Amino acid sequence: MSATVQKWDREEAARLAREAYRYVARTFPPDGPLEPLGVADARVVEAEERGDWPGYVEALRDLMRTARREAARHRAGAA
Repeated sequence: MSATVQKWDREEAARLAREAYRYVARTFPPDGPLEPLGVADARVVEAEERGDWPGYVEALRDLMRTARREAARHRAGAA
Protein backbone atom coordinates (compact mmCIF):
# COMPACT_ATOMS: atom_id res chain seq x y z
CA MET A 1 0.00 0.00 0.00
CA SER A 2 1.45 3.36 -0.98
CA ALA A 3 0.68 6.64 0.71
CA THR A 4 -0.70 9.32 -1.54
CA VAL A 5 1.07 12.64 -1.29
CA GLN A 6 -1.14 15.65 -1.70
CA LYS A 7 0.42 18.65 -3.37
CA TRP A 8 0.54 21.73 -1.18
CA ASP A 9 -2.16 24.17 -2.25
CA ARG A 10 -1.29 27.62 -0.89
CA GLU A 11 -4.69 29.12 -1.63
CA GLU A 12 -6.55 26.26 0.00
CA ALA A 13 -4.17 26.30 2.96
CA ALA A 14 -4.81 30.02 3.46
CA ARG A 15 -8.58 29.53 3.16
CA LEU A 16 -8.58 26.73 5.73
CA ALA A 17 -6.39 28.75 8.08
CA ARG A 18 -8.68 31.79 7.80
CA GLU A 19 -11.68 29.64 8.68
CA ALA A 20 -9.91 27.98 11.60
CA TYR A 21 -8.51 31.17 13.09
CA ARG A 22 -11.85 32.98 12.70
CA TYR A 23 -13.47 30.13 14.60
CA VAL A 24 -10.84 30.43 17.31
CA ALA A 25 -11.39 34.21 17.51
CA ARG A 26 -15.15 33.70 17.94
CA THR A 27 -14.90 30.77 20.34
CA PHE A 28 -11.85 31.15 22.57
CA PRO A 29 -12.62 33.01 25.80
CA PRO A 30 -10.89 36.41 26.01
CA ASP A 31 -9.36 35.52 29.37
CA GLY A 32 -8.65 31.88 28.49
CA PRO A 33 -5.20 30.35 29.06
CA LEU A 34 -3.02 30.90 26.00
CA GLU A 35 -0.72 27.90 26.50
CA PRO A 36 -3.04 25.25 25.01
CA LEU A 37 -3.78 27.52 22.08
CA GLY A 38 -0.06 28.18 21.57
CA VAL A 39 0.73 24.47 21.50
CA ALA A 40 -2.00 23.83 18.93
CA ASP A 41 -0.88 26.81 16.84
CA ALA A 42 2.72 25.55 16.87
CA ARG A 43 1.51 22.24 15.41
CA VAL A 44 -0.15 24.12 12.56
CA VAL A 45 3.05 26.01 11.79
CA GLU A 46 5.19 22.88 12.01
CA ALA A 47 2.94 20.97 9.61
CA GLU A 48 2.98 23.89 7.20
CA GLU A 49 6.76 24.10 7.33
CA ARG A 50 7.02 20.37 6.57
CA GLY A 51 4.53 20.65 3.73
CA ASP A 52 2.49 17.95 5.46
CA TRP A 53 -1.00 18.54 4.07
CA PRO A 54 -2.86 15.90 6.13
CA GLY A 55 -0.96 17.00 9.24
CA TYR A 56 -1.79 20.64 8.50
CA VAL A 57 -5.49 19.96 8.14
CA GLU A 58 -5.51 17.88 11.32
CA ALA A 59 -3.55 20.55 13.21
CA LEU A 60 -6.11 23.19 12.19
CA ARG A 61 -8.89 20.90 13.40
CA ASP A 62 -7.03 20.41 16.67
CA LEU A 63 -6.65 24.18 17.01
CA MET A 64 -10.43 24.56 16.72
CA ARG A 65 -11.05 21.69 19.15
CA THR A 66 -8.70 23.36 21.62
CA ALA A 67 -10.63 26.63 21.38
CA ARG A 68 -13.93 24.81 21.84
CA ARG A 69 -12.59 22.83 24.82
CA GLU A 70 -11.27 25.96 26.53
CA ALA A 71 -14.56 27.77 25.91
CA ALA A 72 -16.42 24.85 27.55
CA ARG A 73 -14.06 24.96 30.53
CA HIS A 74 -14.57 28.68 30.82
CA ARG A 75 -18.38 28.30 30.75
CA ALA A 76 -18.23 25.49 33.33
CA GLY A 77 -16.10 27.65 35.61
CA ALA A 78 -18.48 30.58 35.27
CA ALA A 79 -21.52 28.46 36.16
